[in-house]
Amino acid sequence: MLIALLMVLCVDILVLVVLLGLVLTRKRWILRQQGVFRGQVRVAGGEIDGFRNKWSRGYGRWVRDVFVWTKAPFYFRNELLASDGLDAEGLHADGLKRLGSQPAVIRLRADGATVEIAADVATRELLLGPYRKPIAADSHV
Repeated sequence: MLIALLMVLCVDILVLVVLLGLVLTRKRWILRQQGVFRGQVRVAGGEIDGFRNKWSRGYGRWVRDVFVWTKAPFYFRNELLASDGLDAEGLHADGLKRLGSQPAVIRLRADGATVEIAADVATRELLLGPYRKPIAADSHV
């Protein structure tokens, strides 16, 4: 009986250690991606699958005009948000924690909804992504 109980406990501990190792490995991989920043995101108006109305923590990065959001705490899922454009920049938002005293906040339009993304002011350039600088009207791709 005692041996069976110890085996069950060892298996449970082993599963927890493997899960923790996977989470830490995934987080390390995310942090090595180009242009990644720590932040918070919420839906300010409308509905978008994978995003909530409350601020949620995670890591974000831009791949062209698509915002890739990796949710904390397990970092197993990426949510993709195809942006239609920048609505506002330099907003003030309540309820933000762990982003410094003056976090940078932007509002995006996407699929008929608006999404607010916040990050530390030091990572403002990464937060703006493709909206860092205006593209000249006469430029060709």
